Amino acid sequence: MTKLIYLGCFSKEHYKSTCENAIKLIKFLDSEYQILNDAPCCGSLAYHVSSDEELRSHVKYVNTWFNDNNITNIVVICAGCYNYFNKYYNQFLEADFQVDTKHLLQFLNAPENLKKLNLKYSGKKLAVNYHDACHLRNAVKPIIEEPRNILNSIENIELKEMANNKFNSLCCGSGGGVYSSFKENSNYNSKSIFNQMKMTKALITACPFCYSALNRIRKENNIKKPVIKFEDFILNLLEGVDPIK
Repeated sequence: MTKLIYLGCFSKEHYKSTCENAIKLIKFLDSEYQILNDAPCCGSLAYHVSSDEELRSHVKYVNTWFNDNNITNIVVICAGCYNYFNKYYNQFLEADFQVDTKHLLQFLNAPENLKKLNLKYSGKKLAVNYHDACHLRNAVKPIIEEPRNILNSIENIELKEMANNKFNSLCCGSGGGVYSSFKENSNYNSKSIFNQMKMTKALITACPFCYSALNRIRKENNIKKPVIKFEDFILNLLEGVDPIK
């Protein structure tokens, strides 16, 4: 039996330090989880450009790799990978996907893990917003309350909801090739999210694609409030580092 930390291609390529932080968090909570460097791509990025036959072939290849490596549990860092495993693997395998698949947020939100983390913010009360990624809210097993429960459990952290939140949250405009094909629409979406930030110090997201879009817009428009990846925020708190620096 092998427990696997599944980082996802996009995060491994663009956000190596965040991957390292996620690994630290998971191993702190359960040392049995491992990294296997030859873990294949889940196939989600190919979904929009490949035929069903090609996708089915790749899904079967990944499933065989999991079986050959005796993978029974995975914690997924990438929101896109999580959505794809849960939404399409049963469909393309034409059978139940046997690997127990959890997103990092679900893993962190387990009562025993929240208790072990025992997170506190040492400064004055810090108000933050959380952005619900499409990949997480539209998943077969939507992830909505988990991040809120985690943030609300942290002493001196105040979660403030934006006008559009949970299942009604705004899309960042990053996924599905939107930014590549419709940059103006994508940028408008990202700006609209920042416009809903009221009386808060930072915007937290658990999706690398959302982070990429929102942080780009933040830099282009000289927005002072930082965009922070969820795992970075949590690990900084765990290690006593200011989470918004």
